[in-house]
Amino acid sequence: MTTTDISTPPTFDTGPLSWVMVEIREALARSRTALLEAGGRAPEDQATQLQLAKTHLHQAHGALQMVDVQGADLVTALAETALERFKSGAVKCTSDHVHTVSQLYQALVEYLEELLAGAPPQPARLYPYYRDVLMMTGAERIHPADLFFPDLTRTPDLAKSAESGEPADTAPDYVAMRQRFERALLPYLKSPGAAQQQEHAATLQDAVTSVAAAQRDGKAHAFWLAMQAFAELVASGDLAASVQVKQLFGMINLQLRRLSQGNPAQPDAMLRDALFFIAMAGPDAGSATARALGAGFGLYGLVPADIEARHYGRIDVAALEDARAQVAQAQDAWGQLADSNGEDEEAEMAFAGALADGAAACDRLDVAALGALLRQVQQATAVNDPGLDYPALVAEITTALQFAAHSLTQMR
Repeated sequence: MTTTDISTPPTFDTGPLSWVMVEIREALARSRTALLEAGGRAPEDQATQLQLAKTHLHQAHGALQMVDVQGADLVTALAETALERFKSGAVKCTSDHVHTVSQLYQALVEYLEELLAGAPPQPARLYPYYRDVLMMTGAERIHPADLFFPDLTRTPDLAKSAESGEPADTAPDYVAMRQRFERALLPYLKSPGAAQQQEHAATLQDAVTSVAAAQRDGKAHAFWLAMQAFAELVASGDLAASVQVKQLFGMINLQLRRLSQGNPAQPDAMLRDALFFIAMAGPDAGSATARALGAGFGLYGLVPADIEARHYGRIDVAALEDARAQVAQAQDAWGQLADSNGEDEEAEMAFAGALADGAAACDRLDVAALGALLRQVQQATAVNDPGLDYPALVAEITTALQFAAHSLTQMR
């Protein structure tokens, strides 16, 4: 199978986001404060704080809709749904539920800051926090593919594989193909062991392969090849059985019914789900079909290696911002102090205070080594030694402060 390799993902333009990031961060912080206050009150006293939290959240949501950050507005829209459920009483505004929404806020802010720092867009990194709020609100669909955004406008040049064969001149018998698929579906869904599941998945794969081989239209061929690749991944054991996997097999069955009734539509939602599993399998998947589609749709790098990993919320954001601000103040004060050759007493006091406060903030971040560095810098500059090589000291302290600032920038 050959493809047109378009696997390099587009770069992210940080400009628009940088213009509204301060507004987003502050709006979410105000919403979080109001939400936390609501969570600590009796239900009859929560309405005002919840409305305030929703107002600030809507401000952040509006700002995100103005910039092209895929998935971010889905996160704030879900948070708005959660706050609406709190207000209506459909979901209790308990401290635990408030914490769940608060964690989503923090994850979003940290993710946006990663983008501004040059990280590639991977909105699926937000999935563990997004999923928690979906579960809390009782959502029917909970799937990481909702935070996965491949370019579905592309129709990769995918030649038909030798394994699939060429479509016959006669009209394909979709009724028979669907019956074949359906006979294996229930045994697959009911199989308790992985070996049995893979055996039945191989039959499902055969049926879908027949459908893919019968497609003459390029878009339809790509769609059914994606379903074929998905089934191949399950049959080979590259993709373990899960609720989402079983749901997609169920959707394929329904689509086969529609196809047998003369409806050849290819739902984008189904295609996205299948491509998500292909992206998760990665470029080393055993299925050649999956590898071809992964390259053709540019899927690799769009999802994190571990979709369940919780990347955010592990850092005290307030302490991190404080530490960064204090080190920046120390750098400014040190510049004034160095220019005065150590004679500016006001700059000296500001420098010592910023270092002390910065070290304390580093302690709250649980980075003792960085706190120790700032304290050592303070001690080194407090020494009153007439024989001290001051220019050399200036160079050393400047370098140490630059290191501290860079370390805090890369803290995540």
